[in-house]
Amino acid sequence: MARRVTIGAVYCVYNEDEYIAYSIRSILGFADRIFVLLGRAPYSAYNARAREQFTAADRTEAIVDALAREHAAITLVKGLWDSELAHRNAGLQWCWREGCRYYFLIDGDEVYRRDHLVRLREEILAHPEAGQFIIKCDLFWRSFRYRIPASELAWMPRRVFKLTRVSELGKTHLPVPLRCRFTGNNKTNSWGAVHHLEPSQVKFYHFSFARSPEKMREKLLTYSHAHEILDGWFERVWLRWPQQRDMTNLNPVDPPKLPRAVLHDVADLPEVMRDHPYYHQDII
Repeated sequence: MARRVTIGAVYCVYNEDEYIAYSIRSILGFADRIFVLLGRAPYSAYNARAREQFTAADRTEAIVDALAREHAAITLVKGLWDSELAHRNAGLQWCWREGCRYYFLIDGDEVYRRDHLVRLREEILAHPEAGQFIIKCDLFWRSFRYRIPASELAWMPRRVFKLTRVSELGKTHLPVPLRCRFTGNNKTNSWGAVHHLEPSQVKFYHFSFARSPEKMREKLLTYSHAHEILDGWFERVWLRWPQQRDMTNLNPVDPPKLPRAVLHDVADLPEVMRDHPYYHQDII
């Protein structure tokens, strides 16, 4: 008898109180288990001074604690990780240990629509040969009304990974890993083909650049690209954009990767976002 497909969602976060509740609420009922790995301090691998610059925790722990009391599927794990790679591999081991069949990578500022999650599970079930699933996103920019749509982004985020046991592969002359693990940014050594999902069917809503100025400064100094940020980007692009909304080449590391933010109707946003305090704001 085939084993039931169980999906473990993993959050690797530090100070994500702007969106973490909305993100978790958006996937309740889809993920069988939700593991929130909360860093006690930011990564040290990308900015050696990050732990000196940011010593105060925000409300992320309290928010997740409250949700975990309401929903048995949520597990909060507190720890200290030096890099995003180590953080994500720790989450993967939780999935492996708890018997999940798929690892669902989701950041604390990523939100899904219910109908898209229904299709995602259907696609996972329909493609047991796939080891990794690419899900594209709409990337929001300083507002819920401006975004870089998935069609304009070259980024191909791998978001679901199959946890294949060696015993399931049968006889093969190829070397196989004993355990699935992250080997790079959004890449694992998962066994199987890469399956691309059409954004019209499944995508996520990424609020990485829809933050308060204080939270944006913190992100730039603590996330995995902190050591690559272009000098003066925050002042030249981030702060100036509201007065120059036709600005192009917005990415803080490789400018052409975010060509331009366009005005877009909020009607397609996940329903869970409608009570977010930023929902009715023109610019955050």
